[in-house]
Amino acid sequence: MRKLKARVGLLAIVALGFGLVSCSSDGGTTDNAAVTEETAAAPAMSTEPIKIGVVADLTGPFTLYGTSLARSAELAVDEINAAGGIMGRQVELIVEDIATDVAITTDKARKLVESDMVDVVIGPIGSDASDAVFKTVTQDGKTLMIYPETYEGGKCDALFFSTGAVPAQQIRPMLPILQKEYGPKVLLFGADYVWPRRSFEVAKPIIKEIGGEVVGEVYLPLVADDFTELVKAVRTAKPDYIFTLYPAIWGAALKALTDAGVMKGVGVGTTFLGDPDLAGIGAAAAGQYTALPFFTSAKGDGVAAFLSAYSAKFGADQIPSGGESMGAYNAINLYKLAVEAAGSTDDAAVAKAMVGLSFMSPTGKVTMEASHHLRQTIQLVRVSDKGVYEHVQSFTDQDPEEGCSL
Repeated sequence: MRKLKARVGLLAIVALGFGLVSCSSDGGTTDNAAVTEETAAAPAMSTEPIKIGVVADLTGPFTLYGTSLARSAELAVDEINAAGGIMGRQVELIVEDIATDVAITTDKARKLVESDMVDVVIGPIGSDASDAVFKTVTQDGKTLMIYPETYEGGKCDALFFSTGAVPAQQIRPMLPILQKEYGPKVLLFGADYVWPRRSFEVAKPIIKEIGGEVVGEVYLPLVADDFTELVKAVRTAKPDYIFTLYPAIWGAALKALTDAGVMKGVGVGTTFLGDPDLAGIGAAAAGQYTALPFFTSAKGDGVAAFLSAYSAKFGADQIPSGGESMGAYNAINLYKLAVEAAGSTDDAAVAKAMVGLSFMSPTGKVTMEASHHLRQTIQLVRVSDKGVYEHVQSFTDQDPEEGCSL
C-alpha cells in the first residue's frame, strides 16, 4: 500500500507539471522537453522525516530484551538527528509493543507498513515473531526489514537484513574453550522453539569437528515450571558441560539443577545471557561462559562512550543487553549510510547499497556481507566468583557463514 500511494503521488505531480507548462500566458506553448530536462537536473528534495518503525517486546517474557532494543534504537536516532539527520531529513522513530505475542506482532507490523508508512522496520526479539514480521513487512509489504537479534540464521530475501549474531559466529569461538576447560561431553538444553533447535543443528558438526560428543538433548517450554526432565538428563548423561539456549528463565533452570546436586564440575555456555540477565542470577552462574556482540566489559574504542550515552538517557542503573542492543544501534546507523549511498529511501535501492557497507560500531568494525548478514566482533565473557562478567577474549571479524545468495 505504501508503494502504491507513492507511485500515485508521483503520477499526480507529473500530470500537474504537464498541465502547468503546456500553455503560456499568451496562449502559446512552452518547450516541455526543456522543462523536463531542467526538472531532472534539479529534483525536489523531500523535507518530511524518514520514518523508522520498531517492533519490540516492551511487555511479556522478553521485556528485558525488547526494552534494550527500543532504547538503543532511540539512542541511535537521537545521535543521527543531532548531527543533521539523514540527507538533511530528521528521523522519526515509531515504536510498537508486541508483548511477546505473534498475533499482536503481525498486527503492529502491518500498522507500521500500511498506516504509518515507515521506510524500514527494525525488530523484534523472538524467532516466531521475526517470522511474522518477515512475512508481513518484507514479503507482503515489500518493505525493508532489519532483524537486530541473535537468531538461528537461514533467512534470505532481497529486503531482509540481519545485524544480530548468528550461531556459527558465537558457537565456533566459544565451544573449543569450554571443551578445553571442562571436557568433550556436552548436553544441549534449549527452549522448544526454532532458535535453539536450529542453533543446535549448527553446533553439532562443530562439536564433532573439535572432537566433542553430544551426550544428550533436552527441550522444555519457553517458560517451564518443572525441570525434572532436565535434572534427570544431566544426572544420567553426566556431561562435562551444558550448552544452553533457554533465555526467558535460565536462572530458574540453573537453580533446579544446583538444588538437585548435579552441577558439580559441570560447565555452562550460552549465547544469550547479557549483563541485565546476569544481574538476577549472580554468583550462582560462576564459571559460566557467554558469547555475544556486546557486554559492559567489552573491548572497543567506543564502548565507554556508548555506555555513558545510554545511562545518561535512560538512567545510571540501566544497562543494555548483549545481543539486540548493539544489533539495533548498528542497524540504524547502517540504514543511514545505505540511504545516503543510495540517495533515496527506495527499498530496493537502499538494500542494494547496504551490501558491503561498513560501520565503526562501539565494539569495532562491522560489515554487511552479500548474504545480508553482518560480519562483526563477538565478545566472550566468563562469570566471576563475585557474579559479574569478566572479559575473556574478543573474536574480531567473525564470518556469519550464511549461505544466502541474492
